Formats: sequence, structure tokens, C-alpha cells
Amino acid sequence: MARISINLLPPEIMVQEIKKAKFYRIQFIGIVIVLIMIFLSSLTLALRILQNQSIAAVQATLAQEEQKISKLKGTQASLYLLKNRLSEIDQYFGKSSQQASMYKLIDKLIPTSVLINAITIDKSGGAVLLATAPDSLSLDRLLNNLITKETNEDRISQVSVETLSRSRDGFYRVSLKIKP
Repeated sequence: MARISINLLPPEIMVQEIKKAKFYRIQFIGIVIVLIMIFLSSLTLALRILQNQSIAAVQATLAQEEQKISKLKGTQASLYLLKNRLSEIDQYFGKSSQQASMYKLIDKLIPTSVLINAITIDKSGGAVLLATAPDSLSLDRLLNNLITKETNEDRISQVSVETLSRSRDGFYRVSLKIKP
């Protein structure tokens, strides 16, 4: 059987009730939207706080690393300086300097009878030799050894006699300037 519905209320009340229901529905939707906005705002604020904390931690780590780097820069400069010094020292190992090789050559070329009073060798290998020879033969042998290309290994280009004197005791004193 079909139900019969009888509505005894006046239609104005029905319209009012429908308006109230719509108003409550709109109010409910508004409250839900406000609550969602509050939730999203608090969620955004919480994320921002977490990000600020992580950024602060990263900045602290960065500051520590920058301090380590600045300390290492000083160490790096010291190491670079030491490396340069070591390379300068290494170039002298196994290689004799021009001064040392010139000294060895002059020592080899001087006859045993000639006495060396002084020898000065500059950085370029040029030398000033003050010697005493007992006789002219020893002096001649010294000069020939220094001048001859075969004996001086072609490392002496010029020998000039600065001073030459003979003392009362018969010894010859000579000052020679030797250029490589």
C-alpha cells in the first residue's frame, strides 16, 4: 500500500526550515573551511620551524667547516713554502753547483808545487786565485793547465794575470782572474 503523507504545517514554516537548513549547511561548510585553513597554516608554520632548525644546524656545520678550511689554508701555505724549499734543496742533490765544479777543476789543475793562498769563486763560476809558486816552471805549468782547453775541460774561457811579483826568497806570487 502506498503511504499517504499529510502535511498540516503551513508552507511558510517549511520554507523557513529549508532556509535554516541551507544556512546551517553553509555555516558548517564555512567552519570546515576555516578549520582546514587553520590546520594548513599550523602545518606550514610547523614545517617552517623544522626547516629553520635544519638550516641552523647546517649553518653551524658550515661555520665549523669554514673554520677548518681557514686553519688548513695556513697549513697549505706552510706546506707550499716547504715544498718550494725542498725543490730548491733537491736541485742541489746529485748536481754540483758551478762554484763547486769550478773549485774542483782548479784544484785538479794546480800543480803540487804551487801553494794556494786564497781562492774566491762567485755564483757564476768566475774565480780569483792567489797562489805562490816556488819557480817559474811551476808557474808556467799552472798557467798552461788553466789555458789549455784539453786540461781545463773547455770550462775556462779566459785567464788573466792581475798581479805577478817575485819575492826576495825567489817565490812567485800571482793573482789570476778566471772566467768560465
